[in-house]
Amino acid sequence: MKIKETKLENGLRIVTAQLADARSLTVNIVVGTGSRFEDYSKNGGVSHFLEHLLFKGSKKYPSAQAIAEAVDAVGGYNNAYTSEDVTSFYIKVPARHGRLAVDILCDMVKNPVMDGAEIDRERGVIIEEMNVFRDDPSRFIATLVPQLIFPDNPLGRDIIGTEKVINTISRDDIVAYLHERYRPNNLVVAAAGAVDHDELVKQVSEVLAGLQPGEQPAFEPVSLEEAGDLAVTHEKATAQAHFMVAARGYSYDDADEPAARVVAAILGRGSSSRLFLNVRERQGLAYTVYSEVNSYVDTGLFEAYAGVNLDKTVQALDSVLHELELIRQEPVAEVELRKAQQQLTAGLEMSLENNASIADRIALQLVLQGRVEPIDETIAKIEAVTVADVRRVAGEMLAPERLRFAIIAPEPDKTAEHFKNKLAVTAKEK
Repeated sequence: MKIKETKLENGLRIVTAQLADARSLTVNIVVGTGSRFEDYSKNGGVSHFLEHLLFKGSKKYPSAQAIAEAVDAVGGYNNAYTSEDVTSFYIKVPARHGRLAVDILCDMVKNPVMDGAEIDRERGVIIEEMNVFRDDPSRFIATLVPQLIFPDNPLGRDIIGTEKVINTISRDDIVAYLHERYRPNNLVVAAAGAVDHDELVKQVSEVLAGLQPGEQPAFEPVSLEEAGDLAVTHEKATAQAHFMVAARGYSYDDADEPAARVVAAILGRGSSSRLFLNVRERQGLAYTVYSEVNSYVDTGLFEAYAGVNLDKTVQALDSVLHELELIRQEPVAEVELRKAQQQLTAGLEMSLENNASIADRIALQLVLQGRVEPIDETIAKIEAVTVADVRRVAGEMLAPERLRFAIIAPEPDKTAEHFKNKLAVTAKEK
């Protein structure tokens, strides 16, 4: 895999990964803006709103139907996503139609129609997207946790925003945000697969080289202080209790970030992980149980989730907390460490067979970290994690005073109080 980078005079960066024998191509345009760059009460959700609106038509492809038909006609597919840090648009096509994919994406970014009637129509679509998440507690629970870990910060807010903002934000405010954030020095064009770097640079330059750069506002850094609230509850008539135990993690470039990923893998990645074996296999308390970490430019987030029998919620919570404490207190076996490392590195290696994953990876790294990290370097960092690293990082990240709890259930308060009491007892014992 050959990685090449070019930076245009206006600051726009172009990065490619050429894959031998590939017959398809994925093109991404990633914008360095997401929910953490918003003022939640005024324009919270605008980044995600724009993700929808750019697919509603551009100068050369004047409607959502025109874009969809152009992509469908060549057997490709298109999509987008918004995160806390970025907004990403991508199209995957047979390689011989790569120029079409680039043309569509560049025109969407440079010349979006932003029709007022389409904007108003899309408000209802986004409200329904909110409802989809709210109706699925296993997904909605993840929107409750960040407010406990990153209080009074946009990073702790829901990416999709609120109904009030989505229903009232004006076209002018949306367009103003677009013009501020969608500047060439805040864009990365990435392509992976059967791609010719020089040809891509030439095509992108013809369309986007004339864009003018602009100063980009910084996001609000997270406070070093933990949230005062230990738990958040959401009462809902569910057949299961859905809960998360969460804590603050590590940033992308933190030396301990790889060890945090290993900790999460040991605890809850796969059907031989500690949480899966204890909570599901031995006790039969849950169908789904896992743990993971998410990293950001300046911080991170650890989450352990379980969907459990309503009558066994406290028992399941105690079991999860027991595993978190166990990995803090006792060294993991060398064989368990190696298994977790192999899971993580194998996942990275297998993702290299998908050019969509590669395009996403190289674009995100360039936007968020300023460089594309070679896959061998990433793997080496994971493989360098030691038993001592796991215990030290688990001891810090999962310290009882750092843990927070979210639950969705018909009667969630009892379990939330149990969590608080457990932490109080632990504090007294220290």
